[in-house]
Amino acid sequence: MPDERLLVIVEDDVAFAKTLKRSFERRDYTVLLATSLEELGETLKEHSPGYAVVDLKLAGASGLACVEALHTHDASTLIVVLTGFASIATAVEAIKLGACHYLA
Repeated sequence: MPDERLLVIVEDDVAFAKTLKRSFERRDYTVLLATSLEELGETLKEHSPGYAVVDLKLAGASGLACVEALHTHDASTLIVVLTGFASIATAVEAIKLGACHYLA
């Protein structure tokens, strides 16, 4: 069962991740940060977030792998993919893997 006010941000740009974190915390979310698929995996061992914001382009792996990991962990997690590199192909793939929104 996901924690309804727990959100995980998967973003390798530390400054942007901290800005997003503060913004969500002002809206009464508890926020966890991960910079890679590996860190996300460690986070999911202990937590079950109700929400996730995932960057599409990460240094070590595609954000799509993170979407898949989140959806596999708990299909009820609401996942938003953020990207500055939008394409129809990645949007379709993100939705197929379990994202509920894809924002360019």
